[in-house]
Amino acid sequence: MGVDNAALLDLIATTLTDLPKDAFEVMWDSQAYEFCRIYEKDRRKIDGGTSIERNVVLDETGAAHYRRLFDTDTPTVENIQRKINVPWCQLGTNYSWDVLEILRNKNSAKGYIDLMEGRRMERLWGLSELIESRGWLTPTSATDTLYPYGVPYYLNMLNGGVTTAGFSGQTIRYQDGSTGTNCAGIDAAVEAKWRNYADVYVNVDNAMLKKLRRAFLLTRFRAPLTVKSPGNDERGNVRIYVEADRAVELMDLADKRDDNSGPKDLAGKSLIDVEGTTYFNRRPIVYVPQLDGVTYSPIYVVDWSKLVPFVQDGYWMEEGTPMIDRLQHTTVTVYLDGSHNNLCLNRRTAGFVLHTAIPA
Repeated sequence: MGVDNAALLDLIATTLTDLPKDAFEVMWDSQAYEFCRIYEKDRRKIDGGTSIERNVVLDETGAAHYRRLFDTDTPTVENIQRKINVPWCQLGTNYSWDVLEILRNKNSAKGYIDLMEGRRMERLWGLSELIESRGWLTPTSATDTLYPYGVPYYLNMLNGGVTTAGFSGQTIRYQDGSTGTNCAGIDAAVEAKWRNYADVYVNVDNAMLKKLRRAFLLTRFRAPLTVKSPGNDERGNVRIYVEADRAVELMDLADKRDDNSGPKDLAGKSLIDVEGTTYFNRRPIVYVPQLDGVTYSPIYVVDWSKLVPFVQDGYWMEEGTPMIDRLQHTTVTVYLDGSHNNLCLNRRTAGFVLHTAIPA
């Protein structure tokens, strides 16, 4: 009796939908998958368009002025809105089985489920690793539209030789070694309001904490009471991201500043739970393995309500139906696809970066 492909595909689809919880260990590469978490909890959907666009007003035109009695006015109208634009990026994965693999396991419920679950999990793991790794990188070059715009694309370090803190982050350092100042369609070298806050630090100590305090203070903007803000000026989900060495040093600094730390736990109170118990300004300090070994040891502070992950509605983690290709007639494949990118709505409030000094 032959194999009915339609019945076989239906069996695979049903099993994938009803897979139980994982019953095996996995050697994960990342400790937290922070970018994947942000995409799960804070992403926004767009239902169409060839790219992701938003408008931004960078400056007022200086039309306000004091006047004397009977002074004359010359009204003017300017186009004050600029457009920020990022391209869609497509990603995907797939997992396959040979018909004979399925037939040899279909009479064993456990073996069949393990076959489905293990192969699917491995490819979803790889997809998560891809999202996570690219979230902490810039694209390959200024013309690269294959990869998404990661955190360093929007939160730029200071230029070489510059050690003065301020809204001076304007140079994007791409993966091929090139640089540029055009960020999402606006040139930060020309538009001073389209730059992020940045500062340099030497050691993890009280001097660095003072720099963090100042950065939090200066990147907090509110609309005047006389103006109804068209955007959301409240801080959203703000988190601090560091490499392992900086994370441990900050934990150690927290222990030293804690007068109530008892001797019962040698790790110290801040290390009893290493997942977010060290805070600064009530914001958790999160270790991101993708930042290990990054030159100049950046410390990124990100407000995820201003640096927003966008996904295309109806095309994010879309898992297709099992299919058979005519060139591999005994192979069953399931494809999983998505379209996304990251858009910074306001570079002055989306966060900031502290890093060690960059030589001139």
